[in-house]
Amino acid sequence: MGYLEPTGLFQFLISLTIYILLGPTFLFVLIINELARLFVSLCLRVNYGGNISLIHYGTEAIWAVNRPNRPRITTGIFKLHKLLPLERVKQTLNDVVFPAKSSNGDQVYLKLKNTLVVKYGYACWRKSGKEFDLDEHVRCLPDNKVYNKAEMKDLINTWAEDMSEERPQWEFIIVPRFVDNADESETCLLVFRQHHAYMDGLCGSRMFEKFFTSGYTWYINPYEFRIPFWKQFLFYLNAVIFGAYATILLAITKTKKFWTELPSNGSPPRAYAWTKRIDVEVVRSIKENLNNPPLTSLIVNAYVAAAKEILPAGRVPDLLRVMEISAFLPYPNDRLQNRFTSYYYGINSMQPDFERINATKKESWKAMTGPWIPTTYSLIRLFGRFPVCFHFIVVTGGPTSLMMNNLPLSRTKFSMLDSCDALEVFIFNANPSDTGMQLLCFSYDNSIKIMGSARPEYLTGKELEDIFERIPEIIDEWAHKLVDGEMEAV
Repeated sequence: MGYLEPTGLFQFLISLTIYILLGPTFLFVLIINELARLFVSLCLRVNYGGNISLIHYGTEAIWAVNRPNRPRITTGIFKLHKLLPLERVKQTLNDVVFPAKSSNGDQVYLKLKNTLVVKYGYACWRKSGKEFDLDEHVRCLPDNKVYNKAEMKDLINTWAEDMSEERPQWEFIIVPRFVDNADESETCLLVFRQHHAYMDGLCGSRMFEKFFTSGYTWYINPYEFRIPFWKQFLFYLNAVIFGAYATILLAITKTKKFWTELPSNGSPPRAYAWTKRIDVEVVRSIKENLNNPPLTSLIVNAYVAAAKEILPAGRVPDLLRVMEISAFLPYPNDRLQNRFTSYYYGINSMQPDFERINATKKESWKAMTGPWIPTTYSLIRLFGRFPVCFHFIVVTGGPTSLMMNNLPLSRTKFSMLDSCDALEVFIFNANPSDTGMQLLCFSYDNSIKIMGSARPEYLTGKELEDIFERIPEIIDEWAHKLVDGEMEAV
């Protein structure tokens, strides 16, 4: 996948040339922008007092970009075995969450009382102009209706829509009665939807782990995970040496297409789908018999294999480009934040499945240990400090076929507010970019569940549903082939 290689002698020389030729100009632009931010801060202070202030962190401000069919709302759904009392949710927020303080005495979740707005071209936080009303953020749907899977998909599309800027953009919703399958008894859903500017997935998981759940056990606790200094040093050094070339490579690939798009037909809604639960032991058996590929490599390749079966010839291109979302670890504290970043690699869809999985493992490892993660994180933080019109540089273009996100949840089953067992978890992430398809993989209670969404230009709802129905079957077939010693033709 030569065009994706961000490291090497040639790449270093190009980076060095860019630093020498464009470095002074770029530094001048940065200084001008910081002076403009200072002027805007003064204008906000004069016109709005302390009610509106610039967003300092670019990884939060970047979510100010508002574009059709590219949701900025993350929707987390907990399927519970019985109805969760609405008042318990309110009480927990009032008595435990909002008063929570960090080690230096700051209120950790105070940001949840702010609203993201754009003023003078910059992303800003606006404090609630009136007394904060929790009743505006916790509600329950009527209990005289039983929602099914199709209706839930419609709800997810509704929940993905932006909220009013008249109040902070998050809420809890209780769906009292839900049936996923015809042979399943009624369950309850607890929905938490929030504008992604408030926090990333790990911060959201941390909030629920601390205040809403009992029995939650981390796979990897982001607040305890530590990286040796020498590894961090090499990681950043790699990004400094090759970061300029990697940035140019990103800009070039934004002009390319990595998926065959369907003709546009008006503006139909995004398609959403999810798989049945996949036993983690099945995945473990594949890893043990196939040179231990990472979970994300298995999921991406199962998706590719299913798409090749379901879609007509030519819809899956020979060369796919994958963007994996990663958290920038370690997390320094409990503060609500966005520390997401990404790395990129290529897949040859024409390779046989097992050969393609091993190739993906190698490509993804090179990408993960290269300059992508610190470089993309720095670019997002940097462009987020510029006016919102500059944010489009980051989120527009078609640089990938598929976005992959892996967020391990609890190793064990947990209960919600000590009253309801969480049977399953669904999370549908925000995606303001032009990447047409997104996968999210969650490990929970010894099982794996995959959720996804697609823009209508990439896949129809029926196509996405068929692909997701096929993914667990393909994973089972792989496990049986490997256990039985069958070899795939090359």
